[in-house]
Amino acid sequence: MNYRRTTKTIISYVLFIACAVIWMLPLFGVIVNSFRPYTNAVGSGWWKVLSEKVVTLSNFKTMVSDSKFLMALKNSALIAIPSVFFAIIVCSMTAFGFIFGKLKHGKKLFSLICALIIIPAEITLLPNLIILKTLNLQSTYPGIWLSHVANIIPFGVFLVGSFMLSLPNDLVEAAEIDGCSKWTTYSKIIFPLSLSAIGSLAIFDFLWVWNDLLRSLVIIPKTSRQPLTVVLANSVGQYGERITIQAAGAVLLMLPPLLVFLLFQKAFINGVLTGAIKS
Repeated sequence: MNYRRTTKTIISYVLFIACAVIWMLPLFGVIVNSFRPYTNAVGSGWWKVLSEKVVTLSNFKTMVSDSKFLMALKNSALIAIPSVFFAIIVCSMTAFGFIFGKLKHGKKLFSLICALIIIPAEITLLPNLIILKTLNLQSTYPGIWLSHVANIIPFGVFLVGSFMLSLPNDLVEAAEIDGCSKWTTYSKIIFPLSLSAIGSLAIFDFLWVWNDLLRSLVIIPKTSRQPLTVVLANSVGQYGERITIQAAGAVLLMLPPLLVFLLFQKAFINGVLTGAIKS
């Protein structure tokens, strides 16, 4: 019995490691090519970098010195940070209302909103665009903020609401007895207790918004407000076949979300696991 269990465990680990290696190879190739001269990158595979022993930072210098890159970096920050902030407020307040608002069908409405997770984001893109055009918000920061917040609501309400379901109703009832308003109960009691789940939502949403291409491409056709993902995609035409410069841009694009995850990974993991176990 122990032999079979050990063999099964070994096979599982081998499969997991193989899947991880297959997934990481293209990413590793992009990182390696970003440090290679163009002639080397087109003349041989990235796996030969050790034998070439040639490393350069010229690709990064070319990308960073481009004024479009710096403007796009600013735009990405101006899109991602407010989108995450508004998503936290909207999702946490919505979850609080459904869980503790004493609505007649609050729990059913909560389940209904959570069920909207199965709808692909691409399906909602056209209705969002029509609404934003009607409100004259296309190619504006508030327009893309609204679109991103609307996109994250089902998942955000599910994540934060699942955690709030584990909190005892006695907290809210005691606050009501003490004369606390709904806003005070939410802001002073429930919100602080739900910070682990809210932190996980913030990281999830930041990764999605920062890496978004399609939504930004459709809603922000105006070049001066396009984020880094759109500018990097358009750089294929600007730099032609200079794959090393494009690889450097891709690496720079990955750095902010990677830094955010490394700084807050403990809160991210704790929030997801705590909500999953308690709910």
